Amino acid sequence: MKTYLALFGVAALFTLPIEPLAATERPTPTPAVSRALTPDEQLFTSLIEQVGTAIEKHDMTALGKYMASEYVHYSPDNGHASRAEELAYLAKWPTTTVKIVSPVKVNRYSNTAITVATTTFSGIEDGKAFSNTIQMMIAWVLRDGQWQMAVVQSKRMPA
Repeated sequence: MKTYLALFGVAALFTLPIEPLAATERPTPTPAVSRALTPDEQLFTSLIEQVGTAIEKHDMTALGKYMASEYVHYSPDNGHASRAEELAYLAKWPTTTVKIVSPVKVNRYSNTAITVATTTFSGIEDGKAFSNTIQMMIAWVLRDGQWQMAVVQSKRMPA
């Protein structure tokens, strides 16, 4: 990705006008191109939202239904947690708001899918506001007609 951006930057230098823009001139921003979500993007965005809702409600029973028996989470601090450890940990969280802040990217391979999305987790703990932006790559498996998380790898993102 860095190589691509570096190459794009070099290419952009050769396409810039020779004369600089006047101090008052500003390039017109191009509007973001919106497109309809694919059925898989809709499905997995909804699933990630449902996982977030279960976390917000401290509903570990509902959350557990989205976790495969072999679930493991590789966390930003280089730790890892099994299904039981993760549920016990999340049950102790303070009231937390969970919000997806990026499009959910989906690569689906029959009964397996990989998603990547960035989510914020925010709330108040010990009287202090907190907000963490986390990117998660989730490996989903389809079992008995229900998608479940088998592996989650997360990393902190700049706020």
